[in-house]
Amino acid sequence: MRIIHFTKAEGAQNDFVIVDDREGDIPEEERRRFAMRSAHRRKGVGSDGTIFIDTSETHDFHMSFYNPDGSIGSMCGNGGRCAALFAVQNGIAGHDMRFTVLNHGYHAQVEGNTVRLTFPQPLEIRSALSLECEDEYCTVDYIDTGAPHVVLFASQLPPSLRAPLAMVDMHRVGMLLRYHPAFAPRGTNVNVLEKEADDVIAIRTFEKGVEGETEACGTGALAGGMIAHLRLGVPPPITLRTHGGDELRVHFTLGDITKTTPEYDISELILEGPARLVFDGCFFLPDA
Repeated sequence: MRIIHFTKAEGAQNDFVIVDDREGDIPEEERRRFAMRSAHRRKGVGSDGTIFIDTSETHDFHMSFYNPDGSIGSMCGNGGRCAALFAVQNGIAGHDMRFTVLNHGYHAQVEGNTVRLTFPQPLEIRSALSLECEDEYCTVDYIDTGAPHVVLFASQLPPSLRAPLAMVDMHRVGMLLRYHPAFAPRGTNVNVLEKEADDVIAIRTFEKGVEGETEACGTGALAGGMIAHLRLGVPPPITLRTHGGDELRVHFTLGDITKTTPEYDISELILEGPARLVFDGCFFLPDA
């Protein structure tokens, strides 16, 4: 049995288990088992994913992210913000830092419990995709912000699924689009939006790997913010209200978002919002 020391963290109620493994003591198979067992909300700590802090020769640290099902995850925006806060509070990095995830570099700035995380430009944008869903059709946009995301407004849902955002069946919508052939074999996360007063965008997200709705999703907020600008002309910075009731802000300078990689122009893409370290603990990981 291995004892693994961890920190529980949350960013806009997107919650994570963070492990400092800069010594490289935890092998891959144990990382996957720990991610699965610790994520369980009754038998474990409970989380939307597990973050390992690894050493980096070129940056302050490397962040490795694992989904609750044990698979290696894509970039996690709120997880990256929590990792940055963890790095500051544990003396791993200063308040202005750089770290890597999946061979991409990220810049974070921490001020109190507010963390700003700068992203590279999206890897891919596909606009106005018409998809068949159970003999109906809906039009969606697709953006890869380090993680793949489908984005649509509640009013764009197929007639049988259409409802005010608070009443949308996110499990059904998520399962229809998450595994849609248009996004095979990788699959996608699914975001449904609704515009509120003062250009605030309400957002709900079904996350792959979690296989359910989460209280917030950072890379989903980035995707939702850009689509709110593209479809409704909402000017940045854009405030998004998450399912958990927190607010995330998306900043960017945008050229032509309708073009495909590498022709479109987007810069200074930043996710800003709250993060908090909740508690430390020890997890007893049984032998396989």
